[in-house]
Amino acid sequence: MLSLIRSTRGIQRGMILTGVAITIGFIILAVFAPLIAPYGFNDAGANGVSFPIQAAPSSAHWFGTSVGGEDVFSRVVFGARTALEVIVLAVIFSIIIGVPLGLMSGYVGGKVDRVLVLITDAMYSFPSLLLAIIVAVVVSGGQSGVVGGILAAAVSITVVFIPQYFRVVRNATLSVKVEPYVDASRVVGTPVPRILVKHIFANVRQTLPIIGTLNASEAILTLAGLGFLGFGIQPSAAAEWGYDLNKALSDATNGIWWTGVFPGMAIVLIVLGITLVGESLNDLLDPRLRGRSGDTTEADAQEIAIDATQEVSAVVHPDRGERRVATLSLSDLTVTFRTESGPVLAVDGISFDVAPGEVVAVVGESGSGKSVTARAVLGLLPPTAEVDGSATLRTGTGEARQLIGESNRTLSSVRGDEVSMIFQEPSTALNPVYTVGWQLAEGIRAHQRVSRRHARARAVELLDLVGLPDPSRRVDYYPHQLSGGQKQRVVIAMAIACEPDVIIADEPTTALDVTVQAAVLELLLDLRDRLGTAIVLITHNMGVVADMADRVVVMYRGQIVEEAPVGPLFAHPEHPYTQRLLDAVPHLGKGTGADLSLAPEAEPVLEIEDLVVEFSGGFGQPSFRAVDDVSFTVHRGEVLGLVGESGSGKSTVGRCVVGLQRPTSGMVRLAGEQVSGRSDRQLKPLRSRFGFVFQDPAASLNPQMTIADCIAEPLRAEGRLDAADQQIRVRDLLERVELPSSYAERFPHELSGGQRQRVSLARSLALRPEVLIADEPTSALDVSVQAKVLDLFSELQHELQFACIFISHDLAVVDMLANRVAVMQRGRVVEIGSRAQVLGDPQQEYTRQLIAAVPVPDPDEQRRRRAERGDLLTGIS
Repeated sequence: MLSLIRSTRGIQRGMILTGVAITIGFIILAVFAPLIAPYGFNDAGANGVSFPIQAAPSSAHWFGTSVGGEDVFSRVVFGARTALEVIVLAVIFSIIIGVPLGLMSGYVGGKVDRVLVLITDAMYSFPSLLLAIIVAVVVSGGQSGVVGGILAAAVSITVVFIPQYFRVVRNATLSVKVEPYVDASRVVGTPVPRILVKHIFANVRQTLPIIGTLNASEAILTLAGLGFLGFGIQPSAAAEWGYDLNKALSDATNGIWWTGVFPGMAIVLIVLGITLVGESLNDLLDPRLRGRSGDTTEADAQEIAIDATQEVSAVVHPDRGERRVATLSLSDLTVTFRTESGPVLAVDGISFDVAPGEVVAVVGESGSGKSVTARAVLGLLPPTAEVDGSATLRTGTGEARQLIGESNRTLSSVRGDEVSMIFQEPSTALNPVYTVGWQLAEGIRAHQRVSRRHARARAVELLDLVGLPDPSRRVDYYPHQLSGGQKQRVVIAMAIACEPDVIIADEPTTALDVTVQAAVLELLLDLRDRLGTAIVLITHNMGVVADMADRVVVMYRGQIVEEAPVGPLFAHPEHPYTQRLLDAVPHLGKGTGADLSLAPEAEPVLEIEDLVVEFSGGFGQPSFRAVDDVSFTVHRGEVLGLVGESGSGKSTVGRCVVGLQRPTSGMVRLAGEQVSGRSDRQLKPLRSRFGFVFQDPAASLNPQMTIADCIAEPLRAEGRLDAADQQIRVRDLLERVELPSSYAERFPHELSGGQRQRVSLARSLALRPEVLIADEPTSALDVSVQAKVLDLFSELQHELQFACIFISHDLAVVDMLANRVAVMQRGRVVEIGSRAQVLGDPQQEYTRQLIAAVPVPDPDEQRRRRAERGDLLTGIS
């Protein structure tokens, strides 16, 4: 708690300190009530002398006396004890019942889930106080002593709270159970009770303190309501504030205020204190509301073999050719974030500019400060950021404007009009509840005084300009009715709506398939040529840089380490980081994968035959066929690259192989033994023969478990090794993936992305599998880290000779690793063959499109490829 309080500031710190002080005060009153209260809660006299009735507050009776002569202060103090006892019991009962029900309902699903949801919804539909009254009458029969009364009150409040705990835990379970680390446990055969406790409950339990504190304040009000209405604890059994308020009603009309004010103030104060604590915990325990941290900076630096303590010095190539007046000029820009662990310097005094009609690519890996720089220019950083330096915008009229330090109102007139931004993920950049035409028109009318009709006509014109088919009809589409490429075209249309002087494109193609990416890049270049717009292209994809950029700015750890025209930078990089970055980029056509020579009698390790997977559609909608009659085999020691775009069915095939997805029809056989159609229990003897490496290393490791526990999970599920032998095996596996054994006691968030993926690889190899499914294992990694992980993967595969399905959309990566390649489109395998044949001499039009769309990290070669592909990608949206 102290660490949480230290992490707060300002109003938030005041709220939590006030809440904690009030709550602790009432807890002290409750625990030490017999010592603090001068009299018993029912005492109407002392030493044979009766107290005066309805006496005003005095030195003898600080809060006065009641109509029965009891000391009001003593009743308030003992009332705190009653409230605490009822609250603690009610919260404990609610957790014991509501949490397991929520876990079971969310994880099991089906009829069990529907029945439990129906019951709890019915309970939730009753007014809480009415439901509590009914339960109190049933449990206590209307009369009860101190123990029975407190239990009856606690049970009645518990019935009100159970649906709340059930709902929160069920919803959290539904979210957590689809996380890759839960699938990873299922793949290795971890029993369901352990999955529920170690993987699901461990990641939803952080919500319980928040619910408990907020429910505690509601329990006080419910208990007071029961007492006020006469359904609470017997007055002779325990002091209760609600009962005292009831008795004080008649006193208030006669000017006797103290018998009701002090119990009422006690209720208000304790509810206020507990609510302040609960609301503060809600903010403090939500990682999305906390400051960013630079904890993994050192780990990332180690992973890409850069000395994190070395001073970074920039290499700036001499300008080649005539430079024009800059449209946007950054000078000594610095951004610092305030975090719990101290200030984090995200951008460190960078300077560069971009001229009209020029594309300047800002490149670097995650955490280098690229996106922070872009957001600083437009004032889009959170309040924890401190920005210094200069960002000067020169408009078409020659006017110079300083953007850093301007108010949000001033920057609102700049955003979208003079400087616009294309965000990385179009699905989150568009509001799902409004049509794309409405959103376009909103931006136009924010900067131009035009009618709705004119703004709509301009929206249609813009959609036509960015190549969206049938713009007059699709202007009324909602975002979910458009493909990923079409949504990105809408975002680009929004960016150019007011013909800005500068477009900042922040990873504009990262979320797109390669063919759609090529079409979007063509569009940006066409707009640059037609409108003369300056473009700042932020990306980590060096192929995109070679395809689009005129000049390149390389960033590392918040600093610019090299700046040069695109040709010289790729041909002769001077800074060591730039050299390592370019050396690590996979290059399609220069892969090292080799064709595998198999004996004629060699039996396949994995056979997939006529595999079909269908998912049921919504109400009145036909089912969707995700995998359509897929057949192929994989032999021992072979890597089969399974490639295709999003939605082609690649990952679904991989999930079918390891039993995470049941096929609609078809066969999956492992060394001749059928895998498909088995239940989880029937699959358990086969689990040790499978391994699975997931796409996102951060999501595939349970954040609540140490690295040792994550790697030991398959060993524990298999049950052949004792705890000591498991630890020996874990350390051996860490050594195999080139990580120090000291990492065993770390948690996933303390490792870099590449280190986490090494841990994921170690876990997948823990049981020495015959078949490994690698589902986009490097797509979430930076290119330098990716290269090291791929080298390690290739080395282990050659050594252990497991059969592997390597699922990827990156043809250059597949070119490095695969012996054979299978290309999937819309659920079907459209081409399969050796790596050299499929990638070097493709037979199918779709395969040729995929290969032609891949940008290569060589400006000269990419220009040649662009010219050769001609109209091959025409019509892709």
